[in-house]
Amino acid sequence: MMKVLLAVEQTRISEGAIQILSKLTLPSGSDLFLLHVNPIPQKITGLAKERILKISQQVQEVQKQALEQARQFLGKVEKRLSHQNVHVFPLVKKGFPGEEILKTIHTKSVNLVVLGSRGYSKAAGFLLGSVSQWVLQEAPCSVLIARPMAREKKAVRGMKILLATDGSADSRAAVDFVETLALPPSSQITLLHVVKKHVFETEQTLIADSKHEDEFAKLAEELLAIRGREGAKLLDQARKALSADDLHIQERLVFGNPGEEILKAVRYVRADLVVMGSRGSTGVKRVFLGSVSNKVAHSAGCSVAVIRH
Repeated sequence: MMKVLLAVEQTRISEGAIQILSKLTLPSGSDLFLLHVNPIPQKITGLAKERILKISQQVQEVQKQALEQARQFLGKVEKRLSHQNVHVFPLVKKGFPGEEILKTIHTKSVNLVVLGSRGYSKAAGFLLGSVSQWVLQEAPCSVLIARPMAREKKAVRGMKILLATDGSADSRAAVDFVETLALPPSSQITLLHVVKKHVFETEQTLIADSKHEDEFAKLAEELLAIRGREGAKLLDQARKALSADDLHIQERLVFGNPGEEILKAVRYVRADLVVMGSRGSTGVKRVFLGSVSNKVAHSAGCSVAVIRH
């Protein structure tokens, strides 16, 4: 059972977050918290008392309307996610979005928070807004930064998931995360392991499906020596954990720069979702993202789930 927080607002920014939870099926009996945060109005100063009183009354009326609109919006979101066999808890709060999201994560012991990203700039790539960046950096749980999926040509199609694995604890948790989700039929999972190359070495890529795993491991060892054999072993372990009749699983062993190679793979397989470990180190007050997961979360053209175990 999972405890999932879906943070939404009444703009197109949240569409990707709602969309991805409409495609994935959470474990039965999970708790799903739907959170909408209404901003706090600025304090009124420098006016006559009568004027302040009148404006305050108007503000209260606006807040009342905003509360009702938020509740109605969460009701619509709940209907869109009606296929989920979960316990739904709508929450409308007043405050600063990032702060309220983090508070809710702590008070509800959330395992996964899902929220949207701010949009796209051709000059800088896909950028995170201040709220999503704050939550990604500070949340003690896994974070899924959602971006709208491409329009579907078919009424129902499977998802294309890129799962990056490096053998770390967070990476193993990423495999477990994908395993717990029920994916749409005909979904494709690409398992990726990047053997970090030295500056003087040449980039290489090996690709195989489950039918040629022995040849894959042998070739990996021939080309990439011990590191290649270890990488092939990690991919094999992940494939065995995720194997299902209705899933197509492909393995990619790449020799290169981890961040760059993951982003290349995102474009090559046209991924809907990247799942990867945080690889962060937890300090006294903060959770710091690894440079690779931070780069991918900021620059991938699709949704990215950064998993913390």
